[in-house]
Amino acid sequence: MPTVRHRPLSELPSTTLPWLALKDHFIATVGPSAGQGSRLGPLLVLADATFMPRSRFPLHPHQEVEILSIVVDGELSHHGDQAHGATLKAREVQLISSRDGMFHAEGNDTDAKTRMLQIWFEPTSHGGAPAYFRRTVARGGRQFVAGDDAVPLRCDAKVWWSDLDDSKQTLTVAPGRAAYVMSLTAPVTLSTGQTLAVGEGAEVGSGEVTLSSTGAALIIDVPR
Repeated sequence: MPTVRHRPLSELPSTTLPWLALKDHFIATVGPSAGQGSRLGPLLVLADATFMPRSRFPLHPHQEVEILSIVVDGELSHHGDQAHGATLKAREVQLISSRDGMFHAEGNDTDAKTRMLQIWFEPTSHGGAPAYFRRTVARGGRQFVAGDDAVPLRCDAKVWWSDLDDSKQTLTVAPGRAAYVMSLTAPVTLSTGQTLAVGEGAEVGSGEVTLSSTGAALIIDVPR
């Protein structure tokens, strides 16, 4: 049976601003806990962010980081020096491989709230012009988000969206690797006994665990 480290909401650094509510699962990038936290292999940041209507981050730079944005609910707009005005809807994904550098600002240009995840990975190859990739996550079962040919990460990591929909799925974590399971839309119960409330996560070591839920989970597989 794998080891499981539950990350309840009460343990996650939070940032609350008039225009943004954010929970950080690994290294925090904004707010009072900015710079604090620890990584999991190449996984640096997993920020669960809710943008209030008509709000956005200021324009800011990135260099040599893989930036994966996943919309859970609402619409997310990206603005910057490239790919101006790209808008993602629920279950849509954008990967920005920032490489030699780019500027962007993400936010919510609508009259309703937007919930999105932003995940940063440290690349193992460097240099080159920034590259952009996009996909819509199909419904049903476990679907690739990133780490395949369509949305290639420049590191050893894979990301899935798993629709459990009142069913069970088995997650197998290979020796020397770890998985991070996050509850997206409804509580997720692990066969090891933990139940993840919406927005909570768990680090799962090598072995096999069964996930069950009426909703969806995010799964990230990385080397330890």
